[in-house]
Amino acid sequence: MNEQQIKEIVASVLAGLVQDQASQAGVLAGIPIEASARHVHLNAQSFAALFGAGELKQVRALSQPGEFLSEQRVSIATPKGMLENIAVLGPLRKATQVELSLSDCRQLGLDAPLRLSGDLADAAEVTLIGPAGVFQAKNSTIVAKNHVHMNPNDAATFCVKDGDLVSVRAQTARPVVFEQVPVRVRENFTLAMHIDFDEANACMLHTQRAVQQAAPEHVIAEKVITETRAKQLCERGGQVLLHKGTIITPSARDMFSQYKCEVIFK
Repeated sequence: MNEQQIKEIVASVLAGLVQDQASQAGVLAGIPIEASARHVHLNAQSFAALFGAGELKQVRALSQPGEFLSEQRVSIATPKGMLENIAVLGPLRKATQVELSLSDCRQLGLDAPLRLSGDLADAAEVTLIGPAGVFQAKNSTIVAKNHVHMNPNDAATFCVKDGDLVSVRAQTARPVVFEQVPVRVRENFTLAMHIDFDEANACMLHTQRAVQQAAPEHVIAEKVITETRAKQLCERGGQVLLHKGTIITPSARDMFSQYKCEVIFK
């Protein structure tokens, strides 16, 4: 057996070990997939212009530590259209950032680039409208690129490092393989893949939250809305569309009022 044959055998064994590790990682630790609705991140300047004095008021925590859905809402306007009642996420950031799906951009007549959050190179411009004023958000608007959050232990399990590009298969009724997905590794990250609603619809991501948010014009079918159901609808963000004649219990009405959630009858 010559030296070249030995090298080939060693390479083959190592390749098998890596493949086994990756296979075990996939079995032992699946990756939750979360669909993100259109939303806005504000900085101190844009917050002051839109809301005046005060601070972002948290409604509920998001999956990534320290991030939350606030009770504040804004409208996004362009010369060709407007999106209303858009969620503002906290905390405040260094730069104002608007994250839309490609479908949203087409509705607004925008040519926004596909970027990872935080990369606003050549980002599109929109006008943000709040209760206290207007803010011209230049270089703010992107179509957020899908990505996977991991902490160092998760990265070790999946045999990847920060910045790696991976393929992720969505195990749904309509399986889709997302390719060239960036891995973002930080000490405080919670394991999750983030996609937008266009992607969630494409792979038929069947979680209650994702399905409801993915179809913002969907009219809720229940004949009676209880307090528990009202809270679920409020926490998903956006308007709540109900059929005319739907009964809303008094405690459910209080919940809608508490969350400042707009209810529309179709």
